[in-house]
Amino acid sequence: MLNNFNIVIAGLGTVGTSTIKLIEKNKKIFSLKSSLKINIVGIFAKNKSKKRNFNKNKYAWFDNPLKMIKQNNIDTVVELIGGEKGIAKDICFQAIKNKKNLVTANKALIAHQGYNLARLAEENGVSIGFEASVAGGIPIISTLKKSFKGIKINKITGILNGTSNFILTNMYEKKNEFSKSLDEAKRLGYAEQNSNDDLNGLDTLHKILILSTIAFNKKINLKDINYSGINYLTKADIFFADKLGFRIKLLGIGSIDKKKIRINVAPYLISKKKELSNVNHNLNSVIIEANKNNKTILIGEGAGGNPTSMSVLADITNLSFENYKN
Repeated sequence: MLNNFNIVIAGLGTVGTSTIKLIEKNKKIFSLKSSLKINIVGIFAKNKSKKRNFNKNKYAWFDNPLKMIKQNNIDTVVELIGGEKGIAKDICFQAIKNKKNLVTANKALIAHQGYNLARLAEENGVSIGFEASVAGGIPIISTLKKSFKGIKINKITGILNGTSNFILTNMYEKKNEFSKSLDEAKRLGYAEQNSNDDLNGLDTLHKILILSTIAFNKKINLKDINYSGINYLTKADIFFADKLGFRIKLLGIGSIDKKKIRINVAPYLISKKKELSNVNHNLNSVIIEANKNNKTILIGEGAGGNPTSMSVLADITNLSFENYKN
């Protein structure tokens, strides 16, 4: 007997479309492995007339996402619009207030409002899944929460923005200037048309703040952190770093010393002998340093709809198991 799990999806961009296609493609796997049937009972996007890479006529379209999430038969609301304010924020808070589980890839909102969302979810007896908000297809959130539960973490270092990493790799391998590499990233779907937050370091800041909050179990004030990105780097910078035996990587670093948390986001010179120097293209990587000298390194795709949608789907299935366990 299959367990029905009803979801609605708000946001049908690259990740939203990939999520729907992944659900459609893996129906048999869900039923065989977990006796689960995921039903999409509503979809919403800002532009209804835009062409999508799936048959949107198969699903109930809602012009008002807040009305969509109030349906009685919904188990989980999936928010993939993005942004810390506006309709995305309203959807997330209203979903929880209506006692629906929430899955989101919205790193900006989690970074700014994660504490308030978590507290509200606890009050309403629901759960939040945000694996897709950091590092694309790498299961870093669940790793920190489960594999490192009860273990002291000293430092987290990560290449957390696939767009920036692709551009830096392209500048090095193709000897391109920054603008040409950015155009190539857009052509391949690794960069949005407006990629300012990826390039200036803000996206990486949001992600390392989320990871550090979980790792160090403390609320961190985003406004107190300075950050920088790759938008002022040139081909000459890449060339001279190479001559000196280094690669340039945009890193997010979170560490704790004597109960004081430090967050840094900036381009760093990484020796070619170090692990992160060889993490290229759209890959992300996270190094977790725990106890005294233990290092755990995770690597996976960090940009594009497919890896991120896999994390979205992982959250959906995990919440479905919790739903039927309870």
